[in-house]
Amino acid sequence: MAVSAPRSLFVLKFPGREDRIFKLHLPANPMKAKYRAWSEWQNPDFVAKAGEQPAHFSGGNDYQIRYKLDYQER
Repeated sequence: MAVSAPRSLFVLKFPGREDRIFKLHLPANPMKAKYRAWSEWQNPDFVAKAGEQPAHFSGGNDYQIRYKLDYQER
């Protein structure tokens, strides 16, 4: 049985411009050390203007993100 994490999105909002929407590729269980390293640089998955439906990103690299997971021991 495969288990996956809920889909998570990160949105960069720009007043008067297109927002950039990124799908975050998060593991279901981030406890392993390999998941605490920085991700690869990632282009947006979608772009959207205010009040419009998002469209697939068509290219370019004006904005990219990368991220890493961190957690606190209980």
